This record gives sequence, structure tokens and C-alpha cells, in this order.
Amino acid sequence: MSTEVLLRQSEGAASKPGGNLQTAEAKIQSLQHLRVLAASVIVLYHTELQITRLSDGHHAHSFGFGAAGTDLFFVIGGFIMVYTQRDRGDTFGGFMYRRLLRIAPLYWLFTFLMLLVLVVAPSHLMTSGFEPWHFLFSLAFVPYPHPVLGVDRPFLFPGWVLNHFVFFYVIFGALLPLPVRRRVLAASAVLLGLMTLRLLAPGEGRLLDFYGATINLDFILGMIVGWLFIERRVSLSTIVVVGVLGLSVFAAGVFEDVSGGDDRALYWGVSSAALLFVCVFVEKQWNWLKWRLVAALGETSYSVFVSHLFALALVTSALRAFRLFPILGVGGTRFVFLAAAWIVAIGVYYVLERPLLNRLRRRSPKQPRETDNRVAVGPPAEIPISSDAA
Repeated sequence: MSTEVLLRQSEGAASKPGGNLQTAEAKIQSLQHLRVLAASVIVLYHTELQITRLSDGHHAHSFGFGAAGTDLFFVIGGFIMVYTQRDRGDTFGGFMYRRLLRIAPLYWLFTFLMLLVLVVAPSHLMTSGFEPWHFLFSLAFVPYPHPVLGVDRPFLFPGWVLNHFVFFYVIFGALLPLPVRRRVLAASAVLLGLMTLRLLAPGEGRLLDFYGATINLDFILGMIVGWLFIERRVSLSTIVVVGVLGLSVFAAGVFEDVSGGDDRALYWGVSSAALLFVCVFVEKQWNWLKWRLVAALGETSYSVFVSHLFALALVTSALRAFRLFPILGVGGTRFVFLAAAWIVAIGVYYVLERPLLNRLRRRSPKQPRETDNRVAVGPPAEIPISSDAA
């Protein structure tokens, strides 16, 4: 998920008050670090099933709060859309083309890779099955009942996150003609309306259940943080209060053993938005540590998202074959899983993702013309979580 967000100002253009981020070509480093955190937490969350298998069912799940990584990606996604599109003269078609260009190729590639595994070695995919319509809707980012699980999950299971992102992109892209504030309000109203309809008519429609999920609140919170970041400066006391509030909400979610479900956005979404608020405003008004390694890992966060289940499955097979789980224990096994997921993702990024995107972008339509203070985006990269506007 993308990496460098640059603030470029024309030579001689006046800087807005706002601290270090308003200097020429300043980078929002904290977003990269948050992507690394989110991706790592998601990987650790998904190791629980593998550890249960390695322990023959004796492992008690203890990382339910790892689901918060997905909410953090959603919050970052809402922020980035507001921030990068604030002064960009974009059309709906151009916007959606670049959004899909960013997320679709690698996702489709790994979807077909999973199909190949299902054909060649079906025993490795106990919860997967092939049904043509389900597979086609998965490629189209449209929710459709899984042939084995029965819930609206795509063929490549983590793709449910992208289904939400694409829907959010459609709503946000349709509102691009509006000024930033009205765009945030209108997009929030649409998402809140869907959540309200789902609340008033539960179970009335499969698509309403999916698109009206409370996880939409994450996008809304992210957009609000993005709008505040553009328009405001805040005091240190405000940052501290927001940080303490977010930490308290997160601790309450851990105490309540929240994982997914309708409560997730009330805990993980609110705490993720608070974390994002603290990080970006600290960087905007003071500074942020420039850790090149973490920034480089942030570049590969989308590759982690798409590929990590494959990495976990391979490591599980190796640990079982060499009987290493009893030696490593739960903590050591988690570390091996996390390291392997990042190593595989780095390879995927440099061998597949970056060359593929560079080639496709060279054939893309021209970008909208830059204006003073327009946000430009660096090398390809989000979450799901996608943050670039190119």
C-alpha cells in the first residue's frame, strides 16, 4: 500500500501554516509506519489458525484484537482519499481507473494462483471450493456467497477488504466535483445511511448486510481526520487527549475480547482513527522519525496483504515436516510466521508488483495537471489498502 505522499508547492508559493509537512516535498512518514503496523498485526491475527493446526487444536486463540489491523487500513484509506484528492482535477472515470489499476492486477494474479493450488493440491485448501459465479464475482470485487463457508467472502479470502474499498471508491469518486468539506459530509451521509438501513432491516438483503456493515465507520473516521489535517492545527493537549482516548478504547476492546462483528468499528475503528490523528498531527506540527527500513517495508504492505496467507501455509508445512513447533513454541512460531510473510512480500513487491504497475502505468492515460499545493504521489503502493493517487 503506497508509500510516499509528497506535498509539492510551486516555487515562490506561500506555505500554509502547519509545520514541517508544509515544506517542499515533505513526506508523511507516519503513514508508512502505520501501514507496517497494520499489516504486521493482520499477519499475526491470521497465524492463530495455523498455530491451532500445528498444536492439534490445543492452542487457545489469544490474538483476537489483531483484527484491528484491517480497521487501521480502512481508516488510513479514508484519510488518504480526502488528502490526495483535495485539489486534484480528477474525473470519476480517471479516478476509478487508477484505483483499480493499483489494486486489481496483483489481486487477480494471486486469485488465479490460488485456483491453481486448488486444482493441483486441493488438500492444502480445506475451506476453498470452486464455483464459477463465485469466482467471477470475486474478480469483479462484488460480494458473493462462498461455496464452502456460506458467507460473502471472495475466492481469495482477504479480498473482502478490497470489496469494501472498491465500494468506498465508487462513492467517493462520484462526489469528486464537490469541495472537500461537502465531499466528506456527503460520503459520510451515504455510508451512515447504509448502516442505518441495515440496522432497521437486518437480514433483508445480502448486499445491504455487506455494504451496510458498521466497518464503514472506519472510512468515515479516516475522512474526518483527513479533513481536519488539511484545515486545522491542534494543540498538544488535544493530541494527548485523543491519544489517551484511543488507547482506552483499544484496551476496552481487548478486555471485551472483540474481534470482528458489528462492534469492531466502535473499538478498533475509533482507536485506529485516534492513532492516525496523533501520528499525522505530531508529524505535521513537529517532526517524525525517518526510518528508511520501515518506510521501505511500508512500500510492500499491499504485497503482504495479498500474499501472506500463502506464506503462512508454506511455513506451516515446513514447521510440521521438521517438527519445529514444539521447539519454537507459540511466540517463536509467530515470529517465524511474521518474518516469512514480510520476506515473501518483499520478493513479491520487487519481482511482481512494482514491475507490473510500472508497465501498466506507462500505458495509462495522462494524469490531471498539477496545481499549486496539489498532492502528488510517489512510487506505487494501499490497502488494501492503497494510498496513492496515481
